[in-house]
Amino acid sequence: MGTNLDIDNPVFVIGTGRSGLSPLMDLIAYHKIFAWLCQYNVKFPAYYGVSFLRRIVDLPIFNSKLKFKKVVPKPAEAFPFWNQHFRGFGRPFRDLVEDDVTPLVRRRIRHAVSEVMRFQAKDRFIAEYSGWSRISFMKSIFPNAKFIHIIRDGRAVANSLINVGWWNGWEGIHKWRWGVPEPCMLEKLEKYSYSFLALAAVQWKILVRNILEKSKLLKKEDLLLVRYEDLVKNPYKIASQCLDFLGVDKNCKRFKKHLSTVKIVDANNNKFRIPAWKDNMTKKQIAMLNDVLEDELVYLNYLIGVP
Repeated sequence: MGTNLDIDNPVFVIGTGRSGLSPLMDLIAYHKIFAWLCQYNVKFPAYYGVSFLRRIVDLPIFNSKLKFKKVVPKPAEAFPFWNQHFRGFGRPFRDLVEDDVTPLVRRRIRHAVSEVMRFQAKDRFIAEYSGWSRISFMKSIFPNAKFIHIIRDGRAVANSLINVGWWNGWEGIHKWRWGVPEPCMLEKLEKYSYSFLALAAVQWKILVRNILEKSKLLKKEDLLLVRYEDLVKNPYKIASQCLDFLGVDKNCKRFKKHLSTVKIVDANNNKFRIPAWKDNMTKKQIAMLNDVLEDELVYLNYLIGVP
């Protein structure tokens, strides 16, 4: 491994945020073929050498639940790493597109990814990021990139967003980074007196629309859509589907053992740090989100109704 760097064929796991990126990465990123960014790339984004630490989890002792201990390298979104090479990567007010990629940015990002792969002695790169799709941006840098889009019920995402410390919706639509919503969305917000739950739902609505629309630019073989609800129901099946999509050996003995160490919690229906969304909202609030998100929930085959 590490002698045949396939830099043109990376994998990007994307989603709106609070949609299941971490559990999906926990399942598939530990395959022996993959290089990835970890929490140490977040802390030291300019020093590629810290990527070497990821090799720790290749030691036999860490093919167990030990790999999930806090100090052990684990996959991370690592926006500071990307921001080193394109300053607006982490917090743009709109989606990033091909025209944002200058020759310098292209060289910097390709070099950075190749260095991570070299230090980790891995042949293929996988990364996660949330928010805007950044699909055409990444495709212009990595022509053969593949994308796995994980999607989750927007009501569950809204419930999660208002319970994390970093959500910036509290300051309203003129200070958050998703732009002013379309008139139809503003009407819904005004209808519900700019409820913060409704605002969190609109954020999901904006981002899921963006990712679904930009996904149309991709060839069928370059995109896989995964539902969070399917992931928590049958994680091994989803892991197998992802590896098949990526053309990666799913029968690797080490990887099969890894899968047995991963615990996936269904946070839609069980308490996980916060109560499940159906238990954490009143019937009135659920009805509000059903109204705000109706088009997307119907399109994505999520049941609408008050439990």
